[in-house]
Amino acid sequence: MKSCTIVLFSLVCGGILAGSTDLAIAQYDPPAPPPYQQPYQQPYQQPYKGMHTLKAKPPVTAPKEEAIPPAENKETDAKDSKPSLPEYKTLSPKDALVKPDDLEKWNHIDDAALATTDADIKELIYLIESDRGAVPPQGLFLAAKALADKGQMDQAATYFLAGQLRLEFDKARWPSTPNKDDVAEKQKDSKKSPDQAAPNSNRPVRMDNPHSGISTLGSQIGTPIISWVVKNPQRMNKAIKAAQSWDNSSPYAYLPDYALTEPVPFEKWEKLLVKTREAYFSKMMNWSKLMERSKG
Repeated sequence: MKSCTIVLFSLVCGGILAGSTDLAIAQYDPPAPPPYQQPYQQPYQQPYKGMHTLKAKPPVTAPKEEAIPPAENKETDAKDSKPSLPEYKTLSPKDALVKPDDLEKWNHIDDAALATTDADIKELIYLIESDRGAVPPQGLFLAAKALADKGQMDQAATYFLAGQLRLEFDKARWPSTPNKDDVAEKQKDSKKSPDQAAPNSNRPVRMDNPHSGISTLGSQIGTPIISWVVKNPQRMNKAIKAAQSWDNSSPYAYLPDYALTEPVPFEKWEKLLVKTREAYFSKMMNWSKLMERSKG
């Protein structure tokens, strides 16, 4: 009995003590801590995304570039787009002639002299055929040499024979003249007695030929060309006809590029041209007939 009383007392006391303790704790309001003792609050952070949370992005494709057309080569285009060559028709002797004051020098002598490559010769032929009337004998001789060196003998023969004919006409309209020094010396000797005259006073007066240099050039260039032509009479006839056709459709608008004598009056040029053509081609045809006989 005594022990039960003690147990009951202990339980009651324990419950009271426990209840009082909870009441005390509930009623206790601790003072706010000073500012420097405020509890630390960790700032908000985005949740970390691991590799397993990443999504593959579609590949980035570069924008398509439009094809840029190649730059135009104006210089090449200019060469390739040359005007077409004129169509030449037969001219009367009167229409083929140009007055002396309107004649012009050909500016492509150097091009003809220096033409060595296929491209040079092609350009040279274009220069000649685009304006036949402007080409002097010297230009035709040099072009003939360039062509012959490349084995283009038919064209070389045409230009050489046409050059020869033009040179013959130049000799007729700008003829050779007596040497002025010889003429003056003759006049002095004529006033002297026979015993006072110079020992060589009887020699003929020399003639000044302004075309001698071009004649020499033609002879040098023409040797291999003429040798090729005369080997075959048919070839020679073909060359003569080609040169005649070329000349009949080409005006005489050039001015020789060297010192000239006083020209024959322009009114006489037409008859001189007819006479020169007849004499030249008659000589060539006779030569061709002679070659045919010798071959036969």
